[in-house]
Amino acid sequence: MVKINITIEGEDISEIIDELLHVGIGLLKANRKEVREVLKIFADESLEVLNEKKTLEKGAELYRKINSEINWTYKRVKE
Repeated sequence: MVKINITIEGEDISEIIDELLHVGIGLLKANRKEVREVLKIFADESLEVLNEKKTLEKGAELYRKINSEINWTYKRVKE
């Protein structure tokens, strides 16, 4: 187990956040291969979730509602 103690003395919080972002971006750039692998895993999992029957049914219902609203609006504007 790793224990990290952080002490902040006399620093502006925006400077600390900027430094953390700089370090984080540096880590991401230095580990592009690993980041790509993680993104691929997330993408695969996302596609599996989107392909579940319940999710597809909800998507189809949303599509029908949007399509109906578009048709109703177009019909109203056309008249």
